[in-house]
Amino acid sequence: MKPLSYLAAVLISALALTGGQALANTCRTEKLTCPTSMPVGGYCECTSHGTTQGGEVTARDPHEHYNSTPGGCGVNPGAPGCR
Repeated sequence: MKPLSYLAAVLISALALTGGQALANTCRTEKLTCPTSMPVGGYCECTSHGTTQGGEVTARDPHEHYNSTPGGCGVNPGAPGCR
């Protein structure tokens, strides 16, 4: 029974670290890139240093380097993914 408790603790910790949902895609804007859970081809936004830019979701490249964080409301406050 003890190994099962350890496994449960590991799984719960992993979910907490990923926010419950993996950020499997990339949001690409004119100058920013950030991780996103939105579907490929959809609208997304990245925020960096107080600037928010809207872009399109693309499949994640394994060697991707992000320069911003996901979210923001920018010019489309009602868009999915807006926080």
